[in-house]
Amino acid sequence: MIQLIRKCDIKKYHLDRNDILLTTNLSLEIELSEDKTDNETALDIYPNSLFNKKVSLSDYSFVGFMMEETDSKIVVFGDYEQRYDIPKSKIRQVNDNNVIIDMDWVGFVSYKISND
Repeated sequence: MIQLIRKCDIKKYHLDRNDILLTTNLSLEIELSEDKTDNETALDIYPNSLFNKKVSLSDYSFVGFMMEETDSKIVVFGDYEQRYDIPKSKIRQVNDNNVIIDMDWVGFVSYKISND
């Protein structure tokens, strides 16, 4: 059975894409510090976060994101939930947002971990 929606219900829940979303749960609010500038991005606020570490090969082709770092390896998640455990000895360069691995695609795929 199809439920009909009244026009007044649509107006009640319709929001403009630029509207501020409010919450009644104050624990979800982010405290804004006085020294915060308006131009700060998530990368500026959380510079050591994992979500901004892109992993590329020596030819600068993107292969995934770094999800974990241990003493001996980094864990990279690629497309379709593919996981790669790369030894830290294979890392050529690390800068603010990127990790460059010193290997080609064939070498990279050899570190794939099966999902079984």
